[in-house]
Amino acid sequence: MAPAAGKCHRRAVVKEPLPGTVRLVPLGGLGLIGMNCLAVEQSDGIVVIDCGIGFPDGGFGIDVLHPDFTWLIERADRVRGVFLTHGHEDHVGGLPYLLETLDVPVWGPPHALAMARRRLVEHEFSAGELDLRPVRAGEVTDVGGFEIEPVRVTHSIVEASALRIATAGGTLLHTGDFNLDDDPPDGEPTDVARLARIGDEGVALMLSDSTNSDVPERTGSERSVANAVETLVANAPSLVLIAMFASNVQRLITFGDMAERLGRKVLVLGRSLESQVSIATELRRLAWPSNLMVNADTAKSIPRERLLVLAGGTQAEPGSALRRLSLGQHPALRLESGDSVLFSSRVIPGNERGVAEMQNDLLRLGVTLHNRVTAPGIHTSGHAARKEQQRMIELIRPRCFLPVHGTLGHLLRHAELARELGVRSVEVVEDGVPIVCDGDSLAAEARVRQGRIAVAQGGEPLSEETLKERAELGRNGVVVVALTLEGERSVAPPRVMARGVPAVTTAVVRALEREIARSLEAYRGGRGLSLEDFVKRSARRKLEEVSGTRPLVEVLTSVLE
Repeated sequence: MAPAAGKCHRRAVVKEPLPGTVRLVPLGGLGLIGMNCLAVEQSDGIVVIDCGIGFPDGGFGIDVLHPDFTWLIERADRVRGVFLTHGHEDHVGGLPYLLETLDVPVWGPPHALAMARRRLVEHEFSAGELDLRPVRAGEVTDVGGFEIEPVRVTHSIVEASALRIATAGGTLLHTGDFNLDDDPPDGEPTDVARLARIGDEGVALMLSDSTNSDVPERTGSERSVANAVETLVANAPSLVLIAMFASNVQRLITFGDMAERLGRKVLVLGRSLESQVSIATELRRLAWPSNLMVNADTAKSIPRERLLVLAGGTQAEPGSALRRLSLGQHPALRLESGDSVLFSSRVIPGNERGVAEMQNDLLRLGVTLHNRVTAPGIHTSGHAARKEQQRMIELIRPRCFLPVHGTLGHLLRHAELARELGVRSVEVVEDGVPIVCDGDSLAAEARVRQGRIAVAQGGEPLSEETLKERAELGRNGVVVVALTLEGERSVAPPRVMARGVPAVTTAVVRALEREIARSLEAYRGGRGLSLEDFVKRSARRKLEEVSGTRPLVEVLTSVLE
Protein backbone atom coordinates (compact mmCIF):
# COMPACT_ATOMS: atom_id res chain seq x y z
CA MET A 1 0.00 0.00 0.00
CA ALA A 2 1.06 3.56 -0.66
CA PRO A 3 1.62 5.89 2.28
CA ALA A 4 -0.99 8.41 3.38
CA ALA A 5 -1.77 10.74 0.52
CA GLY A 6 -2.77 13.83 2.50
CA LYS A 7 -0.37 16.49 3.78
CA CYS A 8 -1.57 16.07 7.35
CA HIS A 9 0.71 16.30 10.36
CA ARG A 10 1.96 12.95 11.70
CA ARG A 11 2.51 12.15 15.32
CA ALA A 12 3.34 9.06 17.35
CA VAL A 13 0.44 6.73 18.09
CA VAL A 14 -0.77 6.83 21.70
CA LYS A 15 -2.17 3.71 23.30
CA GLU A 16 -5.69 5.10 23.36
CA PRO A 17 -7.16 8.24 21.80
CA LEU A 18 -6.94 11.32 23.97
CA PRO A 19 -10.14 12.52 25.68
CA GLY A 20 -12.23 14.57 23.31
CA THR A 21 -10.87 12.84 20.21
CA VAL A 22 -11.81 9.89 18.04
CA ARG A 23 -9.43 7.74 16.01
CA LEU A 24 -10.39 6.05 12.74
CA VAL A 25 -8.34 3.06 11.62
CA PRO A 26 -9.13 1.90 8.07
CA LEU A 27 -8.43 -1.82 7.71
CA GLY A 28 -10.03 -2.15 4.27
CA GLY A 29 -11.77 -0.12 1.58
CA LEU A 30 -9.44 2.91 1.40
CA GLY A 31 -7.14 2.62 -1.58
CA LEU A 32 -9.08 -0.22 -3.21
CA ILE A 33 -12.61 -1.16 -4.21
CA GLY A 34 -14.24 -3.56 -1.74
CA MET A 35 -13.12 -5.24 1.51
CA ASN A 36 -14.61 -2.36 3.51
CA CYS A 37 -13.74 -2.34 7.21
CA LEU A 38 -13.25 0.71 9.45
CA ALA A 39 -12.47 0.76 13.18
CA VAL A 40 -13.72 3.79 15.13
CA GLU A 41 -11.89 4.15 18.45
CA GLN A 42 -12.26 6.43 21.45
CA SER A 43 -10.94 6.14 24.98
CA ASP A 44 -13.72 3.79 26.14
CA GLY A 45 -13.80 1.36 23.23
CA ILE A 46 -13.91 0.47 19.54
CA VAL A 47 -16.76 -0.11 17.11
CA VAL A 48 -16.16 -1.66 13.70
CA ILE A 49 -18.11 -0.27 10.74
CA ASP A 50 -18.64 -3.02 8.16
CA CYS A 51 -16.52 -6.12 7.66
CA GLY A 52 -16.29 -7.06 4.01
CA ILE A 53 -14.34 -9.20 1.60
CA GLY A 54 -12.60 -8.47 -1.67
CA PHE A 55 -12.15 -10.67 -4.70
CA PRO A 56 -8.84 -11.59 -6.33
CA ASP A 57 -7.90 -10.26 -9.75
CA GLY A 58 -5.78 -13.30 -10.57
CA GLY A 59 -5.67 -17.05 -10.13
CA PHE A 60 -3.55 -19.09 -7.70
CA GLY A 61 -6.68 -20.72 -6.22
CA ILE A 62 -7.66 -17.68 -4.14
CA ASP A 63 -11.36 -17.59 -3.30
CA VAL A 64 -11.66 -14.29 -1.40
CA LEU A 65 -9.58 -11.68 0.40
CA HIS A 66 -10.34 -10.29 3.85
CA PRO A 67 -8.64 -7.62 5.96
CA ASP A 68 -5.84 -8.49 8.32
CA PHE A 69 -7.60 -8.18 11.69
CA THR A 70 -4.44 -8.19 13.82
CA TRP A 71 -4.94 -4.60 15.01
CA LEU A 72 -8.43 -5.47 16.27
CA ILE A 73 -7.43 -8.79 17.78
CA GLU A 74 -4.66 -7.10 19.77
CA ARG A 75 -7.38 -4.86 21.25
CA ALA A 76 -10.06 -7.53 21.59
CA ASP A 77 -11.11 -6.42 25.08
CA ARG A 78 -11.90 -2.93 23.72
CA VAL A 79 -13.99 -3.99 20.70
CA ARG A 80 -17.66 -3.38 21.52
CA GLY A 81 -19.13 -4.77 18.31
CA VAL A 82 -19.64 -4.45 14.56
CA PHE A 83 -22.20 -2.19 12.88
CA LEU A 84 -23.19 -2.96 9.27
CA THR A 85 -24.37 -0.37 6.77
CA HIS A 86 -25.92 -2.86 4.30
CA GLY A 87 -25.75 -6.43 3.04
CA HIS A 88 -23.30 -6.42 0.15
CA GLU A 89 -20.48 -8.97 0.35
CA ASP A 90 -17.82 -6.26 0.40
CA HIS A 91 -19.42 -5.03 3.64
CA VAL A 92 -20.52 -8.25 5.42
CA GLY A 93 -18.56 -11.13 3.86
CA GLY A 94 -15.57 -10.81 6.20
CA LEU A 95 -17.58 -11.41 9.37
CA PRO A 96 -16.91 -15.18 9.56
CA TYR A 97 -13.16 -14.54 9.61
CA LEU A 98 -13.39 -11.81 12.26
CA LEU A 99 -15.85 -13.67 14.51
CA GLU A 100 -13.63 -16.75 14.53
CA THR A 101 -11.49 -14.76 16.96
CA LEU A 102 -13.68 -11.98 18.39
CA ASP A 103 -16.91 -12.80 20.19
CA VAL A 104 -18.81 -9.54 19.75
CA PRO A 105 -22.36 -8.55 18.78
CA VAL A 106 -23.24 -7.40 15.27
CA TRP A 107 -25.82 -4.67 14.62
CA GLY A 108 -27.33 -3.79 11.27
CA PRO A 109 -30.41 -3.63 9.06
CA PRO A 110 -32.46 -6.88 9.03
CA HIS A 111 -31.52 -7.62 5.41
CA ALA A 112 -27.80 -7.17 6.09
CA LEU A 113 -28.02 -9.43 9.14
CA ALA A 114 -29.87 -12.08 7.10
CA MET A 115 -27.04 -12.04 4.56
CA ALA A 116 -24.48 -12.18 7.36
CA ARG A 117 -26.29 -15.04 9.08
CA ARG A 118 -26.26 -17.10 5.88
CA ARG A 119 -22.53 -16.54 5.44
CA LEU A 120 -21.82 -17.41 9.09
CA VAL A 121 -23.85 -20.63 8.90
CA GLU A 122 -21.93 -21.60 5.76
CA HIS A 123 -18.78 -21.21 7.87
CA GLU A 124 -20.28 -23.61 10.45
CA PHE A 125 -21.28 -21.08 13.08
CA SER A 126 -24.28 -22.37 15.02
CA ALA A 127 -27.35 -20.24 15.61
CA GLY A 128 -26.56 -20.17 19.33
CA GLU A 129 -23.16 -18.60 18.66
CA LEU A 130 -24.56 -15.63 16.78
CA ASP A 131 -25.41 -12.33 18.43
CA LEU A 132 -27.08 -10.43 15.59
CA ARG A 133 -29.11 -7.38 16.58
CA PRO A 134 -31.41 -5.75 14.00
CA VAL A 135 -31.61 -1.97 13.92
CA ARG A 136 -33.85 -0.02 11.57
CA ALA A 137 -33.41 3.45 10.17
CA GLY A 138 -34.17 6.10 12.79
CA GLU A 139 -33.52 3.82 15.78
CA VAL A 140 -30.72 5.02 18.06
CA THR A 141 -28.46 2.33 19.54
CA ASP A 142 -25.73 2.56 22.17
CA VAL A 143 -22.66 0.52 21.22
CA GLY A 144 -20.30 0.91 24.13
CA GLY A 145 -19.70 4.64 24.43
CA PHE A 146 -20.94 5.32 20.88
CA GLU A 147 -24.44 6.38 19.94
CA ILE A 148 -25.31 5.17 16.44
CA GLU A 149 -28.34 6.02 14.31
CA PRO A 150 -28.85 4.46 10.87
CA VAL A 151 -30.27 6.86 8.27
CA ARG A 152 -31.97 5.46 5.18
CA VAL A 153 -30.08 5.89 1.89
CA THR A 154 -30.75 4.52 -1.58
CA HIS A 155 -28.38 1.95 -3.04
CA SER A 156 -28.55 -1.10 -5.32
CA ILE A 157 -29.67 -3.17 -2.35
CA VAL A 158 -32.50 -2.74 0.12
CA GLU A 159 -32.09 -1.27 3.61
CA ALA A 160 -28.82 0.53 2.95
CA SER A 161 -27.90 2.99 5.68
CA ALA A 162 -25.77 5.98 6.43
CA LEU A 163 -24.68 6.16 10.06
CA ARG A 164 -24.77 9.10 12.46
CA ILE A 165 -22.24 8.27 15.16
CA ALA A 166 -21.95 10.37 18.32
CA THR A 167 -18.34 10.14 19.52
CA ALA A 168 -15.98 11.85 21.94
CA GLY A 169 -14.60 13.80 18.98
CA GLY A 170 -18.01 15.05 17.87
CA THR A 171 -20.67 13.72 15.50
CA LEU A 172 -19.53 11.54 12.60
CA LEU A 173 -21.66 10.99 9.50
CA HIS A 174 -20.69 7.92 7.50
CA THR A 175 -22.67 7.85 4.25
CA GLY A 176 -22.17 4.15 3.56
CA ASP A 177 -22.75 3.31 -0.10
CA PHE A 178 -25.45 5.63 -1.41
CA ASN A 179 -27.06 7.48 -4.27
CA LEU A 180 -29.83 10.08 -4.45
CA ASP A 181 -32.30 8.28 -6.73
CA ASP A 182 -35.59 9.88 -5.65
CA ASP A 183 -37.82 7.05 -6.95
CA PRO A 184 -36.19 3.69 -6.19
CA PRO A 185 -38.21 0.50 -6.83
CA ASP A 186 -38.48 -0.29 -3.12
CA GLY A 187 -40.14 3.08 -2.52
CA GLU A 188 -37.54 4.16 0.05
CA PRO A 189 -35.42 7.06 -1.24
CA THR A 190 -32.54 8.59 0.70
CA ASP A 191 -33.87 10.41 3.76
CA VAL A 192 -32.65 13.82 2.66
CA ALA A 193 -34.69 15.62 5.34
CA ARG A 194 -33.04 13.69 8.19
CA LEU A 195 -29.58 14.19 6.70
CA ALA A 196 -30.23 17.93 6.45
CA ARG A 197 -31.26 18.04 10.13
CA ILE A 198 -28.11 16.19 11.11
CA GLY A 199 -26.15 18.79 9.15
CA ASP A 200 -28.01 21.57 10.98
CA GLU A 201 -27.12 19.97 14.34
CA GLY A 202 -23.41 20.07 13.40
CA VAL A 203 -21.12 17.36 12.05
CA ALA A 204 -17.46 17.19 13.03
CA LEU A 205 -16.43 14.64 10.43
CA MET A 206 -18.07 13.24 7.30
CA LEU A 207 -16.90 10.01 5.69
CA SER A 208 -18.32 9.55 2.21
CA ASP A 209 -18.45 6.89 -0.52
CA SER A 210 -15.94 7.79 -3.25
CA THR A 211 -16.54 4.95 -5.73
CA ASN A 212 -17.85 7.18 -8.54
CA SER A 213 -16.00 10.40 -7.78
CA ASP A 214 -14.65 10.44 -11.35
CA VAL A 215 -18.17 10.20 -12.86
CA PRO A 216 -19.70 13.68 -13.30
CA GLU A 217 -23.31 12.53 -13.19
CA ARG A 218 -24.95 9.14 -12.71
CA THR A 219 -26.77 8.17 -15.88
CA GLY A 220 -30.26 6.83 -15.39
CA SER A 221 -32.12 5.42 -12.43
CA GLU A 222 -33.37 1.98 -11.51
CA ARG A 223 -36.71 2.90 -13.08
CA SER A 224 -35.06 3.91 -16.35
CA VAL A 225 -33.03 0.68 -16.35
CA ALA A 226 -36.26 -1.28 -15.95
CA ASN A 227 -37.80 0.56 -18.89
CA ALA A 228 -34.78 -0.03 -21.14
CA VAL A 229 -34.64 -3.71 -20.26
CA GLU A 230 -38.39 -4.15 -20.74
CA THR A 231 -38.22 -2.73 -24.27
CA LEU A 232 -35.58 -5.32 -25.21
CA VAL A 233 -37.41 -8.20 -23.54
CA ALA A 234 -40.75 -7.27 -25.11
CA ASN A 235 -39.18 -7.39 -28.58
CA ALA A 236 -37.18 -10.59 -28.04
CA PRO A 237 -38.46 -13.55 -30.09
CA SER A 238 -37.28 -16.30 -27.76
CA LEU A 239 -35.81 -16.93 -24.30
CA VAL A 240 -34.25 -13.94 -22.57
CA LEU A 241 -31.48 -14.24 -19.99
CA ILE A 242 -30.58 -11.24 -17.84
CA ALA A 243 -27.14 -11.32 -16.24
CA MET A 244 -27.14 -9.27 -13.06
CA PHE A 245 -25.41 -8.71 -9.74
CA ALA A 246 -27.07 -11.09 -7.32
CA SER A 247 -27.42 -8.53 -4.55
CA ASN A 248 -29.38 -5.96 -6.57
CA VAL A 249 -32.76 -6.46 -4.92
CA GLN A 250 -33.98 -3.18 -6.40
CA ARG A 251 -33.58 -4.73 -9.84
CA LEU A 252 -35.16 -8.02 -8.78
CA ILE A 253 -38.27 -6.04 -7.87
CA THR A 254 -38.53 -4.37 -11.30
CA PHE A 255 -37.62 -7.49 -13.27
CA GLY A 256 -40.28 -9.49 -11.47
CA ASP A 257 -42.89 -6.81 -12.25
CA MET A 258 -41.74 -6.78 -15.89
CA ALA A 259 -41.95 -10.57 -16.25
CA GLU A 260 -45.48 -10.54 -14.90
CA ARG A 261 -46.57 -7.81 -17.34
CA LEU A 262 -45.00 -9.60 -20.32
CA GLY A 263 -46.36 -13.00 -19.40
CA ARG A 264 -42.99 -14.65 -18.82
CA LYS A 265 -42.07 -17.08 -16.06
CA VAL A 266 -38.86 -16.49 -14.12
CA LEU A 267 -36.10 -19.06 -13.74
CA VAL A 268 -33.34 -18.07 -11.29
CA LEU A 269 -29.89 -19.64 -11.80
CA GLY A 270 -26.96 -19.21 -9.42
CA ARG A 271 -26.64 -19.90 -5.71
CA SER A 272 -26.06 -16.27 -4.68
CA LEU A 273 -29.03 -15.06 -6.70
CA GLU A 274 -31.25 -17.80 -5.31
CA SER A 275 -30.18 -16.80 -1.79
CA GLN A 276 -30.98 -13.15 -2.41
CA VAL A 277 -34.44 -14.00 -3.74
CA SER A 278 -35.09 -16.25 -0.74
CA ILE A 279 -33.90 -13.73 1.87
CA ALA A 280 -35.64 -10.76 0.26
CA THR A 281 -38.88 -12.75 0.09
CA GLU A 282 -38.62 -13.87 3.72
CA LEU A 283 -38.12 -10.23 4.79
CA ARG A 284 -41.04 -9.12 2.60
CA ARG A 285 -38.73 -6.99 0.50
CA LEU A 286 -39.63 -8.97 -2.61
CA ALA A 287 -43.27 -9.79 -3.34
CA TRP A 288 -43.25 -11.92 -6.46
CA PRO A 289 -46.53 -13.79 -7.08
CA SER A 290 -46.30 -17.42 -6.02
CA ASN A 291 -46.68 -18.66 -9.59
CA LEU A 292 -44.09 -16.33 -11.16
CA MET A 293 -40.92 -18.32 -10.45
CA VAL A 294 -40.36 -21.82 -11.83
CA ASN A 295 -37.71 -24.43 -11.18
CA ALA A 296 -35.42 -25.92 -13.80
CA ASP A 297 -37.59 -28.97 -14.45
CA THR A 298 -40.75 -26.93 -14.97
CA ALA A 299 -38.87 -24.45 -17.18
CA LYS A 300 -38.18 -27.20 -19.72
CA SER A 301 -41.90 -27.47 -20.49
CA ILE A 302 -42.41 -23.71 -20.95
CA PRO A 303 -42.14 -22.24 -24.48
CA ARG A 304 -38.85 -20.39 -24.76
CA GLU A 305 -40.56 -17.13 -25.68
CA ARG A 306 -42.34 -17.26 -22.31
CA LEU A 307 -39.23 -17.71 -20.18
CA LEU A 308 -37.11 -15.03 -18.47
CA VAL A 309 -33.92 -16.32 -16.89
CA LEU A 310 -32.04 -14.34 -14.21
CA ALA A 311 -28.46 -15.50 -13.76
CA GLY A 312 -25.48 -14.57 -11.63
CA GLY A 313 -21.84 -14.68 -12.68
CA THR A 314 -21.51 -11.37 -14.52
CA GLN A 315 -17.76 -11.25 -13.83
CA ALA A 316 -17.14 -14.64 -15.49
CA GLU A 317 -16.43 -16.31 -12.17
CA PRO A 318 -15.36 -19.94 -12.76
CA GLY A 319 -18.23 -22.28 -11.98
CA SER A 320 -20.85 -19.53 -11.94
CA ALA A 321 -24.20 -20.04 -13.65
CA LEU A 322 -23.46 -17.64 -16.49
CA ARG A 323 -19.97 -19.00 -17.18
CA ARG A 324 -21.30 -22.55 -17.40
CA LEU A 325 -24.13 -21.41 -19.68
CA SER A 326 -21.63 -19.69 -21.98
CA LEU A 327 -19.72 -22.98 -22.26
CA GLY A 328 -22.83 -25.09 -22.77
CA GLN A 329 -22.16 -26.90 -19.49
CA HIS A 330 -25.10 -25.89 -17.29
CA PRO A 331 -27.26 -28.90 -16.37
CA ALA A 332 -30.49 -26.86 -16.16
CA LEU A 333 -30.46 -24.90 -19.41
CA ARG A 334 -28.92 -24.68 -22.87
CA LEU A 335 -28.81 -21.38 -24.70
CA GLU A 336 -29.74 -21.53 -28.38
CA SER A 337 -29.51 -19.41 -31.49
CA GLY A 338 -32.22 -16.74 -31.30
CA ASP A 339 -32.08 -16.38 -27.51
CA SER A 340 -31.14 -12.99 -26.03
CA VAL A 341 -28.63 -12.29 -23.25
CA LEU A 342 -28.68 -8.89 -21.50
CA PHE A 343 -25.81 -7.81 -19.27
CA SER A 344 -27.55 -5.53 -16.76
CA SER A 345 -24.23 -5.02 -14.98
CA ARG A 346 -20.83 -3.42 -15.29
CA VAL A 347 -17.40 -5.01 -15.56
CA ILE A 348 -15.45 -4.67 -12.33
CA PRO A 349 -11.89 -3.43 -13.09
CA GLY A 350 -9.56 -6.38 -13.49
CA ASN A 351 -12.24 -8.68 -14.92
CA GLU A 352 -12.31 -7.23 -18.43
CA ARG A 353 -10.50 -10.11 -20.13
CA GLY A 354 -12.58 -12.85 -18.52
CA VAL A 355 -15.87 -11.10 -19.23
CA ALA A 356 -14.90 -10.45 -22.87
CA GLU A 357 -14.01 -14.11 -23.28
CA MET A 358 -17.33 -15.16 -21.78
CA GLN A 359 -19.28 -12.80 -24.01
CA ASN A 360 -17.46 -14.19 -27.04
CA ASP A 361 -18.45 -17.71 -25.97
CA LEU A 362 -22.07 -16.58 -25.70
CA LEU A 363 -21.95 -15.06 -29.18
CA ARG A 364 -20.61 -18.37 -30.54
CA LEU A 365 -23.83 -19.97 -29.32
CA GLY A 366 -25.75 -17.68 -31.67
CA VAL A 367 -27.44 -15.52 -29.03
CA THR A 368 -28.21 -11.81 -29.38
CA LEU A 369 -26.04 -10.02 -26.84
CA HIS A 370 -26.83 -6.66 -25.22
CA ASN A 371 -24.45 -4.88 -22.85
CA ARG A 372 -23.63 -1.32 -21.73
CA VAL A 373 -21.95 -0.65 -25.09
CA THR A 374 -24.81 -1.76 -27.33
CA ALA A 375 -27.60 -0.74 -24.94
CA PRO A 376 -26.25 1.85 -22.44
CA GLY A 377 -29.53 2.18 -20.55
CA ILE A 378 -29.68 -1.38 -19.23
CA HIS A 379 -27.44 -0.66 -16.21
CA THR A 380 -26.80 2.19 -13.84
CA SER A 381 -24.49 2.36 -10.86
CA GLY A 382 -25.79 2.13 -7.32
CA HIS A 383 -23.12 4.59 -6.15
CA ALA A 384 -23.35 8.36 -6.06
CA ALA A 385 -21.67 10.25 -8.87
CA ARG A 386 -19.85 13.55 -8.31
CA LYS A 387 -23.01 15.65 -8.51
CA GLU A 388 -24.70 13.53 -5.82
CA GLN A 389 -21.54 13.54 -3.69
CA GLN A 390 -21.61 17.33 -3.88
CA ARG A 391 -25.24 17.38 -2.77
CA MET A 392 -24.42 15.15 0.21
CA ILE A 393 -21.58 17.43 1.35
CA GLU A 394 -23.89 20.44 1.01
CA LEU A 395 -26.52 18.72 3.17
CA ILE A 396 -24.09 17.74 5.93
CA ARG A 397 -21.73 20.76 5.88
CA PRO A 398 -19.02 18.98 7.92
CA ARG A 399 -16.05 20.67 9.54
CA CYS A 400 -13.79 17.77 8.50
CA PHE A 401 -13.96 15.36 5.59
CA LEU A 402 -12.44 11.94 4.92
CA PRO A 403 -13.20 10.16 1.63
CA VAL A 404 -13.71 6.38 1.90
CA HIS A 405 -14.51 3.42 -0.38
CA GLY A 406 -12.37 3.70 -3.50
CA THR A 407 -8.95 3.62 -5.07
CA LEU A 408 -6.45 6.33 -4.23
CA GLY A 409 -7.50 8.20 -7.35
CA HIS A 410 -11.15 8.13 -6.27
CA LEU A 411 -10.24 9.35 -2.79
CA LEU A 412 -8.13 12.22 -4.07
CA ARG A 413 -10.82 13.45 -6.47
CA HIS A 414 -13.47 13.28 -3.74
CA ALA A 415 -11.19 15.21 -1.37
CA GLU A 416 -10.70 17.85 -4.05
CA LEU A 417 -14.49 18.25 -4.30
CA ALA A 418 -14.81 18.73 -0.53
CA ARG A 419 -12.13 21.42 -0.56
CA GLU A 420 -13.89 23.20 -3.45
CA LEU A 421 -17.07 23.22 -1.34
CA GLY A 422 -15.29 24.91 1.57
CA VAL A 423 -14.71 22.05 4.01
CA ARG A 424 -11.82 23.35 6.08
CA SER A 425 -10.06 20.12 7.12
CA VAL A 426 -9.83 17.46 4.40
CA GLU A 427 -7.38 14.56 4.39
CA VAL A 428 -6.76 11.41 2.35
CA VAL A 429 -5.34 8.22 3.83
CA GLU A 430 -5.20 4.63 2.69
CA ASP A 431 -5.69 1.42 4.63
CA GLY A 432 -3.51 1.08 7.70
CA VAL A 433 -3.07 4.82 8.34
CA PRO A 434 -5.05 5.97 11.41
CA ILE A 435 -6.49 9.45 11.49
CA VAL A 436 -7.59 11.37 14.58
CA CYS A 437 -10.39 13.94 14.75
CA ASP A 438 -10.65 16.41 17.62
CA GLY A 439 -13.90 17.90 16.35
CA ASP A 440 -12.31 20.62 14.23
CA SER A 441 -9.28 19.11 12.46
CA LEU A 442 -7.73 15.85 11.33
CA ALA A 443 -4.26 14.45 12.02
CA ALA A 444 -2.78 11.24 10.60
CA GLU A 445 -0.71 8.88 12.71
CA ALA A 446 1.96 6.32 11.94
CA ARG A 447 0.88 3.30 9.94
CA VAL A 448 -0.44 0.25 11.81
CA ARG A 449 -0.40 -3.37 10.69
CA GLN A 450 -2.81 -3.89 7.83
CA GLY A 451 -3.03 -6.18 4.85
CA ARG A 452 -5.10 -8.56 2.79
CA ILE A 453 -5.44 -12.19 3.84
CA ALA A 454 -5.95 -14.53 0.88
CA VAL A 455 -8.30 -17.44 1.54
CA ALA A 456 -8.07 -20.54 -0.64
CA GLN A 457 -11.02 -22.32 -2.15
CA GLY A 458 -11.88 -24.59 0.75
CA GLY A 459 -11.44 -21.92 3.41
CA GLU A 460 -7.80 -22.13 4.45
CA PRO A 461 -5.72 -18.92 4.59
CA LEU A 462 -2.78 -18.71 2.20
CA SER A 463 0.52 -17.41 3.57
CA GLU A 464 2.70 -14.99 1.63
CA GLU A 465 5.19 -17.81 1.10
CA THR A 466 2.50 -20.08 -0.35
CA LEU A 467 1.28 -17.32 -2.68
CA LYS A 468 4.86 -16.68 -3.80
CA GLU A 469 5.32 -20.39 -4.54
CA ARG A 470 2.06 -20.51 -6.51
CA ALA A 471 3.09 -17.47 -8.51
CA GLU A 472 6.45 -19.07 -9.30
CA LEU A 473 4.72 -22.29 -10.37
CA GLY A 474 2.42 -20.29 -12.62
CA ARG A 475 5.30 -18.42 -14.24
CA ASN A 476 7.84 -21.21 -14.63
CA GLY A 477 6.28 -24.62 -13.96
CA VAL A 478 7.79 -27.36 -11.84
CA VAL A 479 10.24 -30.20 -12.34
CA VAL A 480 10.18 -33.10 -9.87
CA VAL A 481 13.26 -35.32 -9.50
CA ALA A 482 12.73 -38.70 -7.82
CA LEU A 483 15.80 -40.42 -6.32
CA THR A 484 16.22 -43.85 -4.77
CA LEU A 485 19.19 -43.83 -2.39
CA GLU A 486 21.10 -46.09 -0.10
CA GLY A 487 22.79 -43.60 2.18
CA GLU A 488 24.06 -41.02 -0.32
CA ARG A 489 24.51 -43.55 -3.15
CA SER A 490 21.97 -43.77 -5.94
CA VAL A 491 20.72 -47.34 -6.44
CA ALA A 492 18.32 -46.64 -9.31
CA PRO A 493 18.29 -44.23 -12.25
CA PRO A 494 16.79 -40.86 -11.35
CA ARG A 495 13.33 -40.12 -12.70
CA VAL A 496 12.21 -36.65 -13.82
CA MET A 497 8.67 -35.33 -14.29
CA ALA A 498 7.98 -31.83 -15.69
CA ARG A 499 4.66 -29.95 -15.47
CA GLY A 500 3.94 -26.58 -17.05
CA VAL A 501 7.53 -26.07 -18.26
CA PRO A 502 7.87 -24.77 -21.84
CA ALA A 503 10.23 -26.45 -24.29
CA VAL A 504 10.89 -29.44 -22.01
CA THR A 505 10.40 -32.34 -24.38
CA THR A 506 10.91 -36.04 -23.73
CA ALA A 507 14.44 -35.67 -25.08
CA VAL A 508 15.15 -32.85 -22.63
CA VAL A 509 13.81 -34.95 -19.76
CA ARG A 510 16.10 -37.84 -20.71
CA ALA A 511 19.11 -35.49 -20.96
CA LEU A 512 18.22 -34.07 -17.56
CA GLU A 513 18.05 -37.57 -16.03
CA ARG A 514 21.53 -38.35 -17.41
CA GLU A 515 22.91 -35.08 -16.03
CA ILE A 516 21.45 -35.79 -12.58
CA ALA A 517 22.94 -39.30 -12.62
CA ARG A 518 26.38 -37.79 -13.35
CA SER A 519 25.95 -35.22 -10.58
CA LEU A 520 25.10 -37.99 -8.10
CA GLU A 521 28.31 -39.80 -9.03
CA ALA A 522 30.28 -36.57 -8.58
CA TYR A 523 28.74 -35.66 -5.24
CA ARG A 524 31.35 -35.61 -2.50
CA GLY A 525 29.87 -33.47 0.24
CA GLY A 526 28.62 -31.08 -2.41
CA ARG A 527 30.86 -28.19 -1.40
CA GLY A 528 28.73 -27.74 1.70
CA LEU A 529 25.42 -28.41 -0.05
CA SER A 530 23.04 -31.20 0.89
CA LEU A 531 22.53 -33.90 -1.73
CA GLU A 532 19.06 -32.53 -2.55
CA ASP A 533 20.35 -28.96 -3.04
CA PHE A 534 23.30 -30.25 -5.09
CA VAL A 535 20.88 -32.08 -7.41
CA LYS A 536 18.60 -29.03 -7.64
CA ARG A 537 21.51 -26.85 -8.73
CA SER A 538 22.61 -29.36 -11.36
CA ALA A 539 19.06 -29.72 -12.68
CA ARG A 540 18.49 -25.97 -12.93
CA ARG A 541 21.83 -25.49 -14.73
CA LYS A 542 20.96 -28.19 -17.30
CA LEU A 543 17.41 -26.92 -17.80
CA GLU A 544 18.64 -23.41 -18.51
CA GLU A 545 21.27 -24.77 -20.89
CA VAL A 546 18.92 -26.93 -22.99
CA SER A 547 15.65 -25.00 -22.79
CA GLY A 548 16.33 -21.53 -21.41
CA THR A 549 13.88 -22.08 -18.55
CA ARG A 550 14.33 -21.87 -14.77
CA PRO A 551 11.38 -23.78 -13.28
CA LEU A 552 10.88 -24.69 -9.66
CA VAL A 553 12.80 -27.93 -8.98
CA GLU A 554 11.75 -30.30 -6.21
CA VAL A 555 13.76 -33.38 -5.21
CA LEU A 556 12.00 -36.37 -3.65
CA THR A 557 14.21 -39.03 -2.09
CA SER A 558 13.41 -42.59 -1.14
CA VAL A 559 16.10 -44.01 1.17
CA LEU A 560 16.55 -47.78 1.44
CA GLU A 561 17.20 -49.11 4.92
